[in-house]
Amino acid sequence: MKAKDILKSKGSEVFTISESKPMVSAMEVLVNNNIGVLLVIDTKAKITGIISERDILRAIHQYPDNFSNLLVNDFMTKRIIYADFEDDMDYIENIMTSNRIRHLPILSNKTLVGLISIGDVIKANLSDQRFENKYLIDYIGGNVK
Repeated sequence: MKAKDILKSKGSEVFTISESKPMVSAMEVLVNNNIGVLLVIDTKAKITGIISERDILRAIHQYPDNFSNLLVNDFMTKRIIYADFEDDMDYIENIMTSNRIRHLPILSNKTLVGLISIGDVIKANLSDQRFENKYLIDYIGGNVK
């Protein structure tokens, strides 16, 4: 299974926010859409970072009295790791695990085509295992010729 297979079933919608927006706005978008991250864009719609629930929680903890004045740019992760549309799920799982990240933007020809979460990877792995288990059970039972 490849990244494109996951995106085909889950869709390619990705939520973004401007790096100059307040952290409160980022938190509202995350909560209202029941998502875990936002890609951060500049005034030219270029991706400049990623902001997660965890980043927002850290900001609230560090600046509880001043949170409403904080900007996304000050707390976003600026070093973004990407994967390719054609990358294998094993490779993507390895990237996410070794870098301890839960969301991975997916590119095709240097263009953003979607975002995959660790939950998407687990769901895809379970689906593959169920298919393989059914095939093996059918084979052992003599139902496959």
